[in-house]
Amino acid sequence: MLQLNLRVFVYIGSSFNLNKQMDSALKKRLSILGAAIIALFLINNFFFTITRIEAGYVGIKVNLFGSGNERGVQDITEVAGWVFYSPLSSRIYEFPTFVQHKVWTADIQEDSPTNEEFNVTTKDGLSVSFDVGLDYRVIPSKVAEIFRTYRRDLPRITNEFIRTSVRNSYNTIASTYSAEELVSKRSQYESEVRKDLVASLRAAGFEISQVAIVGKVRLPKQIEDAINSKIQAVQDAIRTENEKQRVIAEASKDIEHARGAAEAMRIRSDAEAKANLVVAQTLNPLLVQKMYIDKWDGKLPVYGTVPQMMMPIK
Repeated sequence: MLQLNLRVFVYIGSSFNLNKQMDSALKKRLSILGAAIIALFLINNFFFTITRIEAGYVGIKVNLFGSGNERGVQDITEVAGWVFYSPLSSRIYEFPTFVQHKVWTADIQEDSPTNEEFNVTTKDGLSVSFDVGLDYRVIPSKVAEIFRTYRRDLPRITNEFIRTSVRNSYNTIASTYSAEELVSKRSQYESEVRKDLVASLRAAGFEISQVAIVGKVRLPKQIEDAINSKIQAVQDAIRTENEKQRVIAEASKDIEHARGAAEAMRIRSDAEAKANLVVAQTLNPLLVQKMYIDKWDGKLPVYGTVPQMMMPIK
């Protein structure tokens, strides 16, 4: 009986060791399989990947293989939706076709950590600065041509080529204006710049919807003081002229009042004269005597000469 129990124990122990060896082999196989799957996934993402071009964007697939400066320029394909490609041989660029807004400003808190204001030189040799805002969009049919020309994504194209075009236009046209005219004729200046930019950037594949100076035109202090003094002098002259016209108006009103009062007095005098004439023409001795009687209270004087109350009638 004891021998049987020992045999059973030995058998159970052998089975346990066998199972343990099988579990170890299975784990090893699973580990190898997992590593292979991970490696396959990494290799697949390294050699092949997938991306999606969203609505409102035009995608281009650029072949990275080639020779010399023409690498990636000749082999450009427009793509949309899901795109499957190899990062080793191709690159995907996305260009938004909706309106983009860009501001070049001296304020480092707004659009860039550096001062991006524009400086232009006027025809009187003065330096003037200002901020500029631009609204534009990429013409969808021109995306491939834009990339062939600049070989950049849109943010870099905006901050390099488009900024240079806008700055040059503002500077070129500013050379036909004095510093003071940039302020007094600002709308005309900006209209000329916009007309020039619309034409030049459309030819490059961009559609301008709005471009304008943002805020004030920053002039040299002495010019700004001179302009402010001139504006103040004009305002003072206008105020003086307005006061003069007010005084003239009030004097004219007084004259009209006096003329009206004099005319009224003349009319009254004429009326009284005419009335007196009528009365004089109608008076006769009997009428005068009757007026005496009408005014008499019936009492005679108590001293002096008694007046003759009745006048002889002739």
